[in-house]
Amino acid sequence: MRIMQAYRFALDLTPAQEAVLSTGELEPNPRYLDAATRRIRALARCASRRVGPDRRTGRRGSKRWQRASAQLGRAHARVANRRRDGLHKLTTRLAREYGTVVVEDLNVSGMLANRRLARHIADPGFAELRRQLAYKTSWNGGRLVVANRWYPSSKTCSACGAVKTKLALSERTYTCTTCGLTLDRDLNAARNLATLAAEASTAGSGPVAGRGADRKTRQGGPVAVKRQPGIASASKTGTVPPQGGTSDHMLRKAS
Repeated sequence: MRIMQAYRFALDLTPAQEAVLSTGELEPNPRYLDAATRRIRALARCASRRVGPDRRTGRRGSKRWQRASAQLGRAHARVANRRRDGLHKLTTRLAREYGTVVVEDLNVSGMLANRRLARHIADPGFAELRRQLAYKTSWNGGRLVVANRWYPSSKTCSACGAVKTKLALSERTYTCTTCGLTLDRDLNAARNLATLAAEASTAGSGPVAGRGADRKTRQGGPVAVKRQPGIASASKTGTVPPQGGTSDHMLRKAS
């Protein structure tokens, strides 16, 4: 097993959208939907010009409409299958090579409200990525740590720990005004998540300061408090016992 690393799927909405590991390794995003957009639009226009079904009169779609609709459905299915295949290959490699994997609890539904970025945010499949990592890390005897939604991974300097009050999405390079660190925004965030994983692994040996930020969710509602690393929501994050062998070995011991 290699040294524990943290993994962060970088939300880079530029043409260089990619996944960034704390080691500096970059995993490019294939952007399957964008690659197939031109063909999907052409097939959709072709189907719209055919005589389709009419529920009011009970008319069935013409043969040409049925063929065009079938072609459009196959194009969408191919995008979904390619995305699923790419996610399986990526998550399998990460779960096998790393003992601890860290992801962020992103508010994807809120991010999709931006109509200019919704398609780019929905294309990588964040929920499916996290779901696959949850059970694959368990299979390989590792663990999945989910960073708090309000943990400022992008705003925090990975060298000195200073936190910026604001960081625009267009700022792709992180520059610390305290220590002068200049680093790629996503790589800086991945290193912060690696530090969070290290704190979570040593939480049982002594007190560790909570990370994250208090935030009121609604008027008069509950307040999200700082979470101590290594505890809370362990069952929800797919965390498993520390590595003591492969998953098959643990199953044999349990039997």
